[in-house]
Amino acid sequence: MPPVWTTPHRTAPVDAVVTLPGSKSITARALILAAIADGPSRLVRPLRARDTDLMATGLRSLGTTVEDDGTDWLVTPRPLRGPADVDAGLSGTVLRFLPPVAALATGPVRVDGDPRLRDRPNAGLLGALRDLGVGIDDGGRGKAPFAVHGTGRVRGGAVVVDARESSQIVSGLLLAAARFDDGLDLSLTGGVPSMPHVDMTVTTLRAHGVDVTATERGWRVCPGPIGARDLVVEPDLSNAAPFLAAALVTGGRVTVRDWPEVTTQPGAQLDRLLTDMGATVDRTAAGLRV
Repeated sequence: MPPVWTTPHRTAPVDAVVTLPGSKSITARALILAAIADGPSRLVRPLRARDTDLMATGLRSLGTTVEDDGTDWLVTPRPLRGPADVDAGLSGTVLRFLPPVAALATGPVRVDGDPRLRDRPNAGLLGALRDLGVGIDDGGRGKAPFAVHGTGRVRGGAVVVDARESSQIVSGLLLAAARFDDGLDLSLTGGVPSMPHVDMTVTTLRAHGVDVTATERGWRVCPGPIGARDLVVEPDLSNAAPFLAAALVTGGRVTVRDWPEVTTQPGAQLDRLLTDMGATVDRTAAGLRV
């Protein structure tokens, strides 16, 4: 007989304090902006996981210095150049955040990854980069593997983007847009699957001094500086859900450390959702207690 897996269970109430890893979404955005900022940056407590390690390695392959300092990353921008090979693994953020940066490099940058990565749609991003004057060789697939043929600059300007496949397409373009010659005037055709993650991108850009405004159909990013910024990466609030749920199902108490007062993470809705489900939720000096 195949082995039987018993679901986790607890006969007594839990009483725990949990420290979560850093947010993957925030770490990915911080790495991209640090790589094209006006000076060095320190990322404090970034998520160390396969996706973020691949992002850091991909930026290193383009010439950016990403150094370990304990658990921190020290990121120093350098002239972006190819040829380079980027392994995106299975990461959607690497697949869609790194090509607009690669377009700013001189020389070809080839992006590929695990076999299943080649199933992930990316036509909206590659089509937008082509419309902005970037050379893209994807064999007409709209998926990996593909090559970005950078010339050291991107014209930028107005572009219509189909981002129905992923909000990461919008975020990837917005993150690099301040380095385009004419910035970016991005208009959407169709919807965006996860607007909170685009809102996170816009908030992050503004924190770096980038001039970005919402328009009737999308967003406009003005060309200009990207301020270097040391950043303490917030804990990944979505990862808090199973731990906080344990408090409800056992009638116990769980505290998640370092819960931010203000955040763009969609996981911040957990305090409201758990209250609606009958929990008592308090903010304490230690964090969020359920």
